[in-house]
Amino acid sequence: MTTTHTPLSIGIAGAGSAGLAAALALALAQAGHQVRVFEKHQGFTTLGAGLLLQPPGVRALKSLGVDVAALNVGAPIDRLLGLSHRGWRVVDIDYVGDGARAVTRAALGGVLFEAARRAGAEFSFGCPVETLATREGRAHVTHGAGEARAESSFDVFVVADGAASALREQVGLAASSRAYAWGALWGQFWTPGWSGATQLLQRFRGTREMMGLLPTEIGPQGVRLSLFWSIRHDALPAWRAAPIGAWKDRMLSLWPEAAPVVDQISRHEDLAVATYRHTWPRGLAAGPYCAVGDAGHAMSPQLGLGTTLAVLDAMALARALGQHGAAEGPARYARSRLLPSRLYQSLSRALTPCFQASGPGLWRDLLFGGGLLVPGMKSLMKRGLLAMPQPGEPGRG
Repeated sequence: MTTTHTPLSIGIAGAGSAGLAAALALALAQAGHQVRVFEKHQGFTTLGAGLLLQPPGVRALKSLGVDVAALNVGAPIDRLLGLSHRGWRVVDIDYVGDGARAVTRAALGGVLFEAARRAGAEFSFGCPVETLATREGRAHVTHGAGEARAESSFDVFVVADGAASALREQVGLAASSRAYAWGALWGQFWTPGWSGATQLLQRFRGTREMMGLLPTEIGPQGVRLSLFWSIRHDALPAWRAAPIGAWKDRMLSLWPEAAPVVDQISRHEDLAVATYRHTWPRGLAAGPYCAVGDAGHAMSPQLGLGTTLAVLDAMALARALGQHGAAEGPARYARSRLLPSRLYQSLSRALTPCFQASGPGLWRDLLFGGGLLVPGMKSLMKRGLLAMPQPGEPGRG
């Protein structure tokens, strides 16, 4: 990344994937920025299920020195295949040769954290950011609690504290996030002899039931699979009160071949709950403040783009600050990333009721299944996910 400006002091709220990617990209910038990351948890910890890194995200990470394939982080994915209970193909994307990879949040976070530290980023754990204010064009940040409460000043401050961010509203970057009525149960399980070791597989019964199995690690004990089961949040109390066996029977009636995974679930506590949020950004920068990743543009997971977009945000921000400094860099970053973020958000929001709603889904199966039979449609679907220029390429100035 080329630079024409002097080093900046840059603060970051949040040590999730977006915050870590931003810390790494900014610390690596030739300007020699001083980067400090504030994280509310007492130590480094990244929780969450498996995620799909789209090929543009894998390439972006490699440009930052994090080659997830070479580091043997995660598992290669060469196909995304979703079938309805009718046996029809609903989703079918061929990733062979494109470099898509599935990882756990913990594994990805671990390599990003170590890379950012080596690049010179500093981390303050157990140090939540409480308030943001702007004075004389600089970001003034109150952080910590009790006797450890303090204030720091930065040339630029990056809001990267996730979809449920409490900070973005303070500086006018976005309104409150809105939780979707549907979320997911998820868990991670080692399974020997799994035949779909390089495929993200999904099964649908109408739009009411969706189950996914994503390989995130391959080892001597087999394949580590992230299991997802779609569920409405208001249905969780009834699910917890019912015998776990009845729910497992329902899963197996949809997907009998998933028995090696389902059989490992013995109690409700074996699964966690994921909540999906939508945050429509007013902007991605305001004065010395910028938002990256879900803090700026949270969306449902239907496109599998959350982490990929966060990494591209981080690279675009580092480039804009390097070329235009603290005065113009944030606004340049926002202009380069706001439109593509909103486009993908809109598409994700439109797709959500196609997979998480209360209906038989015949229209979805006919539309999507029929579309796959149209010459060129599969290629068009794939290009929509992969045609994301890296920051610095034409169209990302």
